[in-house]
Amino acid sequence: MRKFILSALALVLITSPLPASDTAEKAREMTTNLEKIEALIDKTIKELKEAVDQLNRIAAESDKPRDAFEDYTDQLKDYKDVQATLSDRIDHFRSVADNRFKDWEADLAKMEGDLKSISQTRMDKAKKEYSEVDKKVRTIGAKLTKAVDKLQEVQTYFTTELNSASIQAASKVTDAAKKSADEVTQALQDMKNDYKQLRNDTAESKPKE
Repeated sequence: MRKFILSALALVLITSPLPASDTAEKAREMTTNLEKIEALIDKTIKELKEAVDQLNRIAAESDKPRDAFEDYTDQLKDYKDVQATLSDRIDHFRSVADNRFKDWEADLAKMEGDLKSISQTRMDKAKKEYSEVDKKVRTIGAKLTKAVDKLQEVQTYFTTELNSASIQAASKVTDAAKKSADEVTQALQDMKNDYKQLRNDTAESKPKE
């Protein structure tokens, strides 16, 4: 009977995850999602720059712009697709971060004294940093939408009329679209830096650079 009880107890310990392990898993999940966001930002920047390159080709090859325009159309779609993926990943990360902080608060309720104070201070710092980053991200999201709208407008314009005269007539509009894309590229790089800092500050262990 005693052997049966000990065996049953061992089985419970093996199959039941410890709360600390669950908390650590949430921390690792947060880090993993931040790494994925950073990689998607790099890809978004790459696709956006390539779209602008193809837009420049249309003007450079204005005597025979059809190939450049078709490449621009394809590249613009690639950019919109990866931007949508990035947006979805950021939305998912918000729920991951919320769960992480809820678990942290639950762990704080089990502490007392100096350790609780230290952990509370670190959590407050992390939450404040996350809140500030997310606020910036929402602002950048509006810039992304604006840039896509301008690039899409150019694509629609050239769908209607594509020749040397129409390209020349639209030069100011296309220049504005390219400027908007440049601003978004810088904003995305800033976003990546903010997410990277958040990852460094909240990772379970020092992340690999």
